[in-house]
Amino acid sequence: MKLPFQQRITMSAVAMIIALILIAAALWFPKTDHTVQAMDLLVVLDITQSMDVTDVELDKEQVSRLDWAKDFTKKTLVDLPCGSHVGLAVFSEYRSLILINPVEVCANYHDLKQMISKISGVMAWALSSEVSKASFDAIKQAKRMDPSPSVVFITDGHESPPLHKTLFAKFKGKLGEISGVFVGVGGDDLLPIPKHDLEGNDLGVWKANEVLQQDVYASGRGDMQEQNALKAKTEHLSSQKKLHIKRLASMVGFDYILSPIKPTQLINKLKKVAKTHEQIVRYSWAPWFGGLALLLLLILYFPSHYFQRNS
Repeated sequence: MKLPFQQRITMSAVAMIIALILIAAALWFPKTDHTVQAMDLLVVLDITQSMDVTDVELDKEQVSRLDWAKDFTKKTLVDLPCGSHVGLAVFSEYRSLILINPVEVCANYHDLKQMISKISGVMAWALSSEVSKASFDAIKQAKRMDPSPSVVFITDGHESPPLHKTLFAKFKGKLGEISGVFVGVGGDDLLPIPKHDLEGNDLGVWKANEVLQQDVYASGRGDMQEQNALKAKTEHLSSQKKLHIKRLASMVGFDYILSPIKPTQLINKLKKVAKTHEQIVRYSWAPWFGGLALLLLLILYFPSHYFQRNS
């Protein structure tokens, strides 16, 4: 039923006045204090060559593990409350290299996002992937910071050279002194690992005779060498090493989540294990007022214009 012309004019005028009031409120309404539970994090991304394996899904497309990890980190930044601090690091060889110390996430979001976008396997300084030692090193790095952040370690868990289960690296730190979460990434199937040199030049894929197939320390011991000889040679292939990630988490007192996952799952884990602190932030109501003004105008004008064109 079509409204009388005068009534439509009156409704339009009232809607415009309300929209103008909302827009004015968006521009001049003062910010208010809001208390949030903030946290400090150090996010460590695995940039070793197994992270170039394409076996994870992002926006319905198959992408590399590293691309997935970068996108996951960016989305996690969005879900963190303002007042939280995030630092970035990358892992190669047996070290975790700090790229930026923790900074406030909202004020520095675009800088953090740009830095994450620039992370690639070309940044790796060695071809080995000693995940265990690198996670221990990340904890040491976090302990040196004030306040000490919780660690988010994103990796497929692939150790290269491989570790014999009886010669596992020992964690010498204090259990639980630094809290954290391992984020596992990668599929369950063993797939070839893309090969490139330290300059990033594509060299195909790693072959069985190009990588160590057993722990070098176990090779000199007859009993272990015999055990390893019976195993299939698969170290040139890669999958998400879920059992290894779980074992590492238990060793250092971390929690863990294994892909496929969403950033909200990581945030929920961190709320349980990370040290949070109350942070007063200045909250802006502008997006709410502006959004309401836009919604009001769309409801009022869009249907009438649409139906007039289709009548």
